[in-house]
Amino acid sequence: MKTRIVAYCRVSTDKQDQKNSFEGQKKYFEQYIKSNEEWELINVYADKGITGTNVEKREQFKKMIEDAKREKFDLILTKEVSRFARNTVDTLNYTRQLKKLDIGVIFTTDNINTLDNEGELRLSLMATLAQEESRKISERVKWGQQRRMEHGAVFGRELLGYNLHKGELSINKEESQIVRLIFHKYLREGKGTHVIARELYEDGISTKRGNRWSNTTILKILKNEKYVGDLCQKKTFTLDYLDHKKQYNKGEEELIYIKDHHEPIIDRKTWDETQKELQKRTTTEEQKSKYSNRYWCSGKIVCGLCNNKFISRSKKLKSGQMYKAWRCFEAANHGRKKFDSQGNKIGCNNSSLNHVVLGMIVNTVLKALNSNKETIIDELMESIRKLNKPVKPKNINTLNKKIDSINIKKQKIIDNMIEGIISKDDLKMMNKKYDNEIEAIQKEITRIKEVDLVNQRQADNLQTYIKRVKELVNQLNNDNIEEIYKKVADKIIVYPDNMLELYLNCIPNSIKLKYTSKGKNGIYDVNVEMIQEVSL
Repeated sequence: MKTRIVAYCRVSTDKQDQKNSFEGQKKYFEQYIKSNEEWELINVYADKGITGTNVEKREQFKKMIEDAKREKFDLILTKEVSRFARNTVDTLNYTRQLKKLDIGVIFTTDNINTLDNEGELRLSLMATLAQEESRKISERVKWGQQRRMEHGAVFGRELLGYNLHKGELSINKEESQIVRLIFHKYLREGKGTHVIARELYEDGISTKRGNRWSNTTILKILKNEKYVGDLCQKKTFTLDYLDHKKQYNKGEEELIYIKDHHEPIIDRKTWDETQKELQKRTTTEEQKSKYSNRYWCSGKIVCGLCNNKFISRSKKLKSGQMYKAWRCFEAANHGRKKFDSQGNKIGCNNSSLNHVVLGMIVNTVLKALNSNKETIIDELMESIRKLNKPVKPKNINTLNKKIDSINIKKQKIIDNMIEGIISKDDLKMMNKKYDNEIEAIQKEITRIKEVDLVNQRQADNLQTYIKRVKELVNQLNNDNIEEIYKKVADKIIVYPDNMLELYLNCIPNSIKLKYTSKGKNGIYDVNVEMIQEVSL
């Protein structure tokens, strides 16, 4: 019975010369094993473009170890210790695991067999040398990158608005318009990062990598100095060359900053104003807790005309009572809409909103919502059932079976090449075809899992809405009703002509309404007309 042999090879980068090395290693092992009549080639495990200092990302290496535990082969061939691992601990750990399974590792170039008596001693020495060489390479690479950064070479991934080629940034005209739009919305229109993210999503605009926008993504763009033409590098650094994990640079290493490095998308004046506004809003958010408890709706009322926040205004009436209302920040500071001496638009034509009237409106809506809670819960439950339909696991199983079938075909063509039925060029061509098919199937599996994950998150969110709707009954009986308003109301948009849009945390959709009010001395009669039913 022939000894079942597998080979492991690895190249450390995706550069073309290393890809050639990858193919060369595969051919080397195929010929090496074929030259021994007592050996039978079972598989060639190969990791492309993966570092040897850590096995965490080497999927083929991990698969080889799992196959060893399943007794699928008897012996492993690898060219040299540095191809197997450049981490001494990993090298000894895995060769010892394999030895317990009566599986040896032969390092052909280093002439080491781990099943020999002196194999582990020689392996320890070679692994230590390999690890030291890896450290030296890491230091040389780091030094080289430092010099290139100092001369203006750009490292990292492409970012929205720019193309990156051979360390140089050039403006992407189509994407740069999105960047300018984001800065305009934030600085000129006064919109927050959450609002900007939502509006970009609603307009069908995608991020650089096709993901959904988030407030964090918007914030990173607003703070990225590359958009004003500057370049700041070494924001992150690698602390340990063995695990290659990056961490944020908080003064451990000196930053490299080059002003006016490349063509800007945002002019310097807009950039400086944006950074001041970011600091201002951050300070406002830090102080928000100081004032947020003053009124239940503080910070939640937004102008539907200019998107500025409403601020509170109070005055003492002749009767001695206090009159409290909310007014758009622009209207409160500049009056009605007009142009200033520099030709800038200032002011706002939106009307104020009485604080007592606002509370009565929200109370009316919550009572209507409470009376319709059974219908709302039924609608939410139906949406959850649709999201949780158990159809996708079956699809994934079918796709995994297709991958298994293709892997069998790949093994057959290797056998056919060894037997001389097909040429090496045919093997290479067919392997590429099968790899492309597997990659397409894996992408489909990933897509299905992502859809499942999104659906599950949506279902979880809907469960949260159900819980909040059910709690609403007891909340409305609370003596401190304004605490309930504060807890339930997320956002209130005020439009002219007594129009409001309410965002509540107990239902997924906003509620649009029109109201009328009359009264004096703090006593008001409020009528609320729902533009749509209080439901989903």
